[in-house]
This record gives sequence, structure tokens and C-alpha cells, in this order.
Amino acid sequence: MVGLLDGLRAELPPDMFALLEEAADICHAKGWKLYIVGGRVRDLILRRPGLDIDLVIEGNALDLAKELAERHSAGLTAHQRFKTASIQFNNYSLDVVTARSESYTSPGALPEVVPGSLEDDLKRRDFSINAMAVSLNRSDFGTLIDPSGGRLDMEKGLIRILHPQSFSDDATRIFRAIRYEQRFGFNIEPKTLACLIEHKKYLATITPERLRYEFECIFREAFPEKALKRAGDLSVLSQVNDSFTFGCRESNWFKQARDICQPETPSFSLYLALTCSSFNQTEIQKLAARLSLTAGDFQILHEGNLLNSRLGLLDCAGLRASALYRLLSNYDQVAITACMITNSKPAVKKNLGYYLKTLQYIKPELDGHEVKLLGVPHGPRVGEVLQIVHDAKLDGLVKTRQDETSLVRNLISKNS
Repeated sequence: MVGLLDGLRAELPPDMFALLEEAADICHAKGWKLYIVGGRVRDLILRRPGLDIDLVIEGNALDLAKELAERHSAGLTAHQRFKTASIQFNNYSLDVVTARSESYTSPGALPEVVPGSLEDDLKRRDFSINAMAVSLNRSDFGTLIDPSGGRLDMEKGLIRILHPQSFSDDATRIFRAIRYEQRFGFNIEPKTLACLIEHKKYLATITPERLRYEFECIFREAFPEKALKRAGDLSVLSQVNDSFTFGCRESNWFKQARDICQPETPSFSLYLALTCSSFNQTEIQKLAARLSLTAGDFQILHEGNLLNSRLGLLDCAGLRASALYRLLSNYDQVAITACMITNSKPAVKKNLGYYLKTLQYIKPELDGHEVKLLGVPHGPRVGEVLQIVHDAKLDGLVKTRQDETSLVRNLISKNS
């Protein structure tokens, strides 16, 4: 399978592939064995590019990582408990793991880790398609190690767990199975699917932080709606929150969000707001606790709920721009965007879009200091005059700095 490494050499920056060769040389000198493992092997076979590379070493990963980091003046993050390290270079990072075996003391718990062989390390992985390795060693350079039949499963288009307790040991694998199935256009193997359905209750054992991470991963997919709809159909989402559903309507909203955000991709908070658009405040609070949402994400969901309850005020084609601005200016842009996507009334959508594209960026050219120089006395009157000027600019009554100055002088003369 040298061909796999030829493909890797072709797609990686030259300095990154040279680093892999350097790591292999260090291991050879120390009598250690080094392998590329997991998702990168899978993606090489599928001919999907990427810079994420995980290395497993039958030796000491921490020592190898430290030596590479020192040679290249790179950043180093080590995790002694899990025998892992991450080396941060300028444009990429490299994860190095000591070959290990794992055991779970209870469902959802972090695993107990002890050093092991490559075979032990591959056996502990989530799915057969991620349980393959490619050797970087001189004796068998480029050899594919595939003890669980991952390549055959890839040819058949199957997502298969390695043992029946896989989902109960770590229920986050349920979301991963669904993500991979939808990303690659595969099918979850029948026995694996039966285990998933039987063990989805173990999602209750997963900490909020880990659960949130799984949703972050879903939202980073090219088409996250596929995974969410599948998770909804399998009643996996309802294990996270009773109010969680996802169907064709939400799928369409996600597509609209991507169109609106181009060339960027929608943020986690926008996708989440679309997913939870029908939640009430109590449901939002429950979800925030279950996913350990940041204060910012919670506020966006909260504001989206409040704004949805007031959208009737925007169902008017002749609404003045200044009135529209006052209605929306205190809401987060993401909350407004989510409401624009999910609302079906043309006037409401138009008004929300007008604010997002135009009104929020219109500001007076004059500031408080300049207004005072024109003769407005210190105190609250300065703010009142600036508000009048802003409203006039929003409504198209003034356009230039000279127009704004004339308006202020007229206001002063009326009050003199």
C-alpha cells in the first residue's frame, strides 16, 4: 500500500510529509514503531484531502513529540493521562499517541488507559472504517493494517462498530455514526443500527460539554441537516431534549442560511437558533444546561424567542425605516437572521432583510462633540439631537454631513 503514502505525499505540504519521515527516522533509531491511523487512513482510501494526521507509536509518544517540538521550535501540548501529545506548527498540527488499550468503568465515563500494541489501539476505536493504520516503518513502509475489515466495509458502504458495547461505553459514537453515514453516503450496518437504537438512552450519561462538541462537529459538516434529520428520525435528538425535532422544514432553513452567509459558512449559533426556533423560554433554558451553551449562544436563542413574539409589528409594508431600526437594533444579528429565515410572511422577511443588509449600517456622520460645538448644550439634549439626526438619516430626510448640520441648527433655532 505504498500507493496510499504516495497519495499522502502528493497532497501534503512538502515540509509536513518531511516531518513524518523525520518522525519515522527518530522511531527507527529508538526501536519504536510508527503508524498513521484512523480518519486520515480512511480518507486516503476515499481520496478525500485533509491535513489532520494522527500518529500512533509503539513506544513513547510524549518523548517523540517533545523531540520534534524542540527540533522545530514548535508548540507542544501533552496529556500524560492519555499518553498523547499535540505539536503545533505554523500552518498545521500533528497529534501523536502512544499505542494503548482502554477500558470503561461505567457508561459515559472517560476510559482507563494503559499502554498497548497497535492491535490494542485499533481495537479500541469507534468504527471499522476508523480502525486502520498505515506503517511508516522501514521494514513495511506503506503497509495497510486492517484487523477489523474496515476497507471491505468501506467498499460495501457500511458504518460498523467493533463490539456490541461500543455505544454504551461511549454514546457520543451514536452521533459520529450518523455523521459518517451521512457524510460518506454510507449506511449504518444493521446490527450496529440495532445497537444504536437500543443504547441511545446512554446519551444521558454524556456530559454537557462533550454533547455540545458533538453538535459543533455536526454543524461543521458540509450538509449538517442530513445528520440532524437522520438523528431526528432515529429519535436520537429527543434523547438530548424532549423538544428536539428536525425535518424537511429545518433542512430547508439550513440551505437558506448557507446561501445568505456565502462565502462564509453559517455559525454554530445560527444553525442552533434555526434548530431551536420553536422552543419556548423554558425549553431554551433546559437546552442551554444540557449542551453547556455559552452565555452568548443562550442570549441569541433567548432574543430569537422574544423577537419571534414581536414579529407581528413588522408585518407592514410601509413601516418607516427609523421605526424598524428601533424595533430591531437591540437584537443580536444572528437572532434576527434566524427569524428572517424561519418566518413565512413576505413583509416580515423583507423588513428583517432590509435591516440586516442596510439599516444597521446607517449612522450619522456627526458625533456628540460636533453637535455640542454647533450649540447644543451639554446633557441629555445631546443624545436627543443625535437620535433625531439618526432617524432623519434612516428615513432619507438627510443624506450628507451638511444636511445633518443644517438639521441640528434648525433644532437649536426652534428651541432658542
